[in-house]
Amino acid sequence: MVLSELVDKSGIAVVCRNGDENQIVTDICYDSRKVIPGAVYVAVPGTKVHGDAFIKDAVARGAIGVITENPQTDLTVPWIQIRNTRNALGVLGKVLWGINDSKMTLVGVTGTNGKTTVTHLFKELLLQKIDKKAVWMFGTINYHTGEKIQVASHTTPEALDIFRYIGNSDSCPEGLVMEVSSHSLALDRIGGMTYDCAVWTNLTQDHLDFHQNMENYYQSKKRLFTEYLKPQGCRVINIDDPWGKRLLGEIGGEKCITYGLAEDATVRILSYTCDWDGCTVEVLSPGGRDTFKSRLRGFFNVYNMCALIAGGYSLGMTSSEITGAFNSIKTVPGRMDRVEIDAPYSVIVDYAHTPDALLNILKTSQSLTRGRLLCVFGCGGDRDKTKRPVMAGVVAENCDEAIITSDNPRSEKPQKIIDDILEGIPLDFPYRVVVDRREAIKTALSMARKDDCIVIAGKGHEDYQEIQGVRHHFNDKEVVVELYNQMEKL
Repeated sequence: MVLSELVDKSGIAVVCRNGDENQIVTDICYDSRKVIPGAVYVAVPGTKVHGDAFIKDAVARGAIGVITENPQTDLTVPWIQIRNTRNALGVLGKVLWGINDSKMTLVGVTGTNGKTTVTHLFKELLLQKIDKKAVWMFGTINYHTGEKIQVASHTTPEALDIFRYIGNSDSCPEGLVMEVSSHSLALDRIGGMTYDCAVWTNLTQDHLDFHQNMENYYQSKKRLFTEYLKPQGCRVINIDDPWGKRLLGEIGGEKCITYGLAEDATVRILSYTCDWDGCTVEVLSPGGRDTFKSRLRGFFNVYNMCALIAGGYSLGMTSSEITGAFNSIKTVPGRMDRVEIDAPYSVIVDYAHTPDALLNILKTSQSLTRGRLLCVFGCGGDRDKTKRPVMAGVVAENCDEAIITSDNPRSEKPQKIIDDILEGIPLDFPYRVVVDRREAIKTALSMARKDDCIVIAGKGHEDYQEIQGVRHHFNDKEVVVELYNQMEKL
């Protein structure tokens, strides 16, 4: 469609427009390096540089028009000034590719912990009614677009990119499930998305390097439930979580299904059991009593299960369809992931990189372990530094011994990160510092005895270690198997 039609149909308020807008638009780009002839360039504010700095480069590459937040001069193409280019990106893409999301079931999951597991569960739930090719998923690990699977570049991609995926696909998805990060909400990266079901898992300390404080963190996540829901959409909220309870109080109970141990929860946990084989939970809901089983391990997965149960009911799914979703999934990569080695002890790999997530995985492992609990962990560089000593305290309170090592140091010096961690280690707690992560894992394996459990936390599904801007292949599970086999041959 022509540029003027694209802007007018999007419903975006225009501050000023200049030039001939009868140019045909074939694409929308926010990265000037990806502009092709026929594209309109949208100049979005970046964390360091505003997209306006690259307008001339975009025009030189063939942009037929520019959409910006600031008036422009000396341009050979038309420019249109609006107030929020970041939010407009997705809305413009939705119009250009003619996306009708009223014909799709969209689920958005937000929270500090549990997003990835809950998203995988909802994908399996939608597959109970929808063909595999027609259920898409976007999350921390992978993007599933029909039969294509690609490694995720962000937990939540730009809405524009999602709509481009759909517009260029042979068929439109009937179901779409995605993790919705606090960053994406704060930065208006999901503009144009509207959900049938929005899920709140919990809120605990993380990303304070970006949000500065917990209040800002909360307000970002709250937006999913106040700005991006379809008129008939439902909010699914964990009210055992204090922030979730606050959310419910602020938005009211209309179109809400709650879950938890609380007596007033819509889906109330009556009882549960957890072991190495998985979890069983009995719930009471408006539909009566139901018992569900899952091969996912750990008490925290009881809450993830209930998020699916509540969300399933909100989408009109039956108990048998919810059961089918649980039966379809054995584990989520890097989440309470038990390494398959023939050892007299257990090794668990988990993505836990926040104090709360680490506490959950350690308490779960502790309850299932007859011997000692050992933990290999570090903290990511260039991220919230305040959680480093807090995580150390969690380990010291819930483990018998720890090996402190590198995670993804990024641009920071590994020893500096470890020094921050050590501030939270009590004087009487036994620990070792092994900076090299591979050597740290080897040390843990050599220390383990019969009935012990080793938790390797922080990286989970990741297959790289980022050091000074370079990603080196590194997968905790692969390293465990390789090292164990080497040790067995000695």
